[in-house]
Amino acid sequence: MKYRLISALLSLLMLLAAIPTIRAFDFEDTASHWAAEYIDDAVRLDLFKGVSETRFDPEGTMTRGMFITVLGRLEGIDLDFWSGAEAPQFFDDVAPTQYYAPYISWAVCNGIADGMSPTSFLPDAPITREQMAKLIAFYVQRMRHELTAPQNADIPESFADAEDISGWARESVDVLRQMGILNGLPDENGGISFVPAKSSTRAECAAVFCRINAALVRNQNPPALPDAISFPAENATVNIGGSLQLTPIIAPEQAKFCALVWRSSDPKIMSVDANGLVKCTSFGTAVISVYTPNGLHADCRITCEEHYASAEETKAEKCLRLFGEVVADPRAYYNNEDGTINYQQAQNDMVDVTLQVWDLNDNGDKYTRYFTIKVHKNIAATVVQIFREIYDGEEKFPIHYIGGFSHGGHSEHTIGTAIDINPNENYYYNSRTGEQVGSYWKPGEDPYSIPLDGEVARIFKKYGFSQGIWNWTVDYMHFSYFGT
Repeated sequence: MKYRLISALLSLLMLLAAIPTIRAFDFEDTASHWAAEYIDDAVRLDLFKGVSETRFDPEGTMTRGMFITVLGRLEGIDLDFWSGAEAPQFFDDVAPTQYYAPYISWAVCNGIADGMSPTSFLPDAPITREQMAKLIAFYVQRMRHELTAPQNADIPESFADAEDISGWARESVDVLRQMGILNGLPDENGGISFVPAKSSTRAECAAVFCRINAALVRNQNPPALPDAISFPAENATVNIGGSLQLTPIIAPEQAKFCALVWRSSDPKIMSVDANGLVKCTSFGTAVISVYTPNGLHADCRITCEEHYASAEETKAEKCLRLFGEVVADPRAYYNNEDGTINYQQAQNDMVDVTLQVWDLNDNGDKYTRYFTIKVHKNIAATVVQIFREIYDGEEKFPIHYIGGFSHGGHSEHTIGTAIDINPNENYYYNSRTGEQVGSYWKPGEDPYSIPLDGEVARIFKKYGFSQGIWNWTVDYMHFSYFGT
């Protein structure tokens, strides 16, 4: 019996020896590579796979999709769940059938990675060395893991090009340097540089992930995860410039302290911070979504409405409505340092509004027509309301021209807060210089001239706009938000 047992064990050992194992030297392009041992370990740990059965492509570029995939493998995520129909999908350029799709969904829900825009992740874009460092730091932090200090590791005291590392990545790079995970590259001056903007190679990442795996102390007490998450209401309305604190309902009770990830479908309309505080910055509607680490989510559709301007607003309040800050001369808000106007910056804050007005036909009868002008986005709804009231008013005041945002001069037109109406019949005249634009102003005689006490002037005044009348200058066509 004893000899039969020994014989069986020898047979088993011979059988196991005959089973091929995946090693770096099985790849035809890694046998003499500096990272051969790291690649061997990374493949053995099932963190990496070859680009084919015979090639690893060690000097190939590591992409964003590849990197997040390896992170997910390191964490050992439930691939069946994150590949299932219930798993959230975030980006137009990440098809659910792609190998990296479940890992990206996991990384976003856990606050480790996000897209380059609300709708694009750019999975095939190269990942730089400093981006790699930041994602590793996010991973360790969000998973509540720790990294152990290395023993007898050859750690550089600092990187020669530390000043070239982006501010948002500096701390992450330095922590990983101290942990012996990021060793840097020899430079031409005999020092060690990090080369933060360099694209990472697959070999470099294999080495980094092997070091992480060796240093990682996994969290043994992960927080309870929710079974359900919802908002008290599915819709909400907030005034532009206002904020709203969203507090989701999470079950069970012991899971309410889990880490949440918040996203806005349109950050140009509203932003949301890590605690669910929503700030509305522009007119429109967006969806605020909250995600749990295990892929549950809830949505709240929020509309940012214009809180109409009014005659009671101070100059400071008007500045805050328009720019979010108080400025000395609003007309110069979009100026460059040399005093020239940054028209592109101004243009970005303008929106088109279509206004319904009355006009006169050749027979003198009134008919409806439309004008589309550009105004500042944060008073757009106010301008629309002004002209709505003029159109619905008793006078049915006729308008054949409306001017808004324009690219010229030091005026409120360059910030989208001035409106010109019927300029020929409501002239501009400077009594000091004799300068004149337009032909005349004859209220009561010409139907296109605007009476100072008429309905048009009263409606504009109601919403905080002043007609252009100053000490030695009159500009009867001109209605401006800041009175300049």
